[in-house]
Amino acid sequence: MVQLVDDLSGQSIEDGEGRTIRFAFDGAEYEIDLTNSNIEEFSNSLERFVRASRRVSGRRKTGGSTGRGSGGGDNETAAIREWAESQGLKVASRGRISADIVERYKNR
Repeated sequence: MVQLVDDLSGQSIEDGEGRTIRFAFDGAEYEIDLTNSNIEEFSNSLERFVRASRRVSGRRKTGGSTGRGSGGGDNETAAIREWAESQGLKVASRGRISADIVERYKNR
């Protein structure tokens, strides 16, 4: 079972009450788990920039998606967690990995 937690508020996200948002900025891709109200705030904050920009890749919004499928992570995420644990760093077994740990992993 995968339980999403809003990365801003720490609130548990029930089915249909939020989802994982993927976005990219300045060449880096990000994911954040948000409740519907925080998704609305995020979207409103970006709206004028998105309208003025041009799409270069990615899929169009089709709606209906609520959260992650199987909850499986990618190989790099697993490698980062394994490395962090071997370095004695605290890292959760699931969810986002702090930017500091990712940066340290990449600069090792």
